[in-house]
Amino acid sequence: MGMAASQARLLSLTARMTDNENSGQDISYSKIRLSQQTEQANKDYLAALDATKLTVLTGFDGSTEVYTDISYGLMTGYNTVACGLQYVVTDKDGKVLVTDAQKKAFEAGNGDLNKFLSELGYSQANIDVTADGDASDEDKAIAQQKVHEAWDQYLTSVDLHYGDDEHGLDFGYTSFSGDSYDGYATYTLTDLNTGATETKALNYEGTTKEQRELYDYAVALTEAYYGKSGTINNKKTAANPENASYVQYLTNIFNKMASSGYYTEQNTAETIKDNKWFEKQLREGNLLLEYYSTTERKFVSTSIDSDSSIQEVEDEREIARIEREYQNTLTDLEAKDNKFDLELRKLDTEHSALQTEYDAVKNVIDKNVEKSFTIFS
Repeated sequence: MGMAASQARLLSLTARMTDNENSGQDISYSKIRLSQQTEQANKDYLAALDATKLTVLTGFDGSTEVYTDISYGLMTGYNTVACGLQYVVTDKDGKVLVTDAQKKAFEAGNGDLNKFLSELGYSQANIDVTADGDASDEDKAIAQQKVHEAWDQYLTSVDLHYGDDEHGLDFGYTSFSGDSYDGYATYTLTDLNTGATETKALNYEGTTKEQRELYDYAVALTEAYYGKSGTINNKKTAANPENASYVQYLTNIFNKMASSGYYTEQNTAETIKDNKWFEKQLREGNLLLEYYSTTERKFVSTSIDSDSSIQEVEDEREIARIEREYQNTLTDLEAKDNKFDLELRKLDTEHSALQTEYDAVKNVIDKNVEKSFTIFS
């Protein structure tokens, strides 16, 4: 091999050895990163083993309490929490989170409880007898008396008097007027002796929550009894005790919406059915819980930490999922590490071969140089 060729070969070998060493360093750095990823995976795994979830008391199996994963539906549903309390969910400003159906009913009612209930298929009227129905005269008389007493209480509360000494609505003289619910509080009084009629508008004239409740109840009874045939029969009335309890549940929601404001989440139906989303919002304090106090007659604050119906437990399914992910991560990291080891062994073999050839070529060059100096010396 000539001197020039030997030197060219030596330069080529030097470049390849440098590339070889750089590749080895890159792989070594990659192995260090893999080691760091493995260490982080171990830390994440150990932390995740403490995964918990919030559950709600939903019943009993004999004497054993039954808890179910917390959700918006469970916390705000009718009789879904076994303690018997009614809950609402609010934002930080106190506005109550409601369903699309509740929002639409409230807005359709424009602040009217009876219309709100009607939109949801219910009436607070606790009679199921109508003036033009098939009930007996005795049952009709009982229903009429309930209507009379309801108006009597409301009118007394606002110091109003209509007609006679008992402040109006003498039955047999009264009929519900209007073809639509726009005529809620307009009634026709007929004097049976003279046939003269007079329309009276019994509009709400109170100022307190109690007066409004008396008025709404009187309107509901009047609507139920004097409404056109079939009008009230399409609604579930509070005459059924089960319905009465649900009507109270809806009424509490209505009052909360009216007093505190309300909102719905974007894509409410999908969002609030997401248990993970709901629990995360509760834990982060973006959503708050309140329960209805029958003694205070309003919703009062509670929390996931203090409420006896809520408990935090080990999330076995989440832990099992985390373990599977951890094992998959380790398997993937180990496969990459084995691949790097194989590449390093190949580089080591290549480096040894290059080093051997490099030494041989360098030896040839050194001898040629030595020989040249001998000739010219």
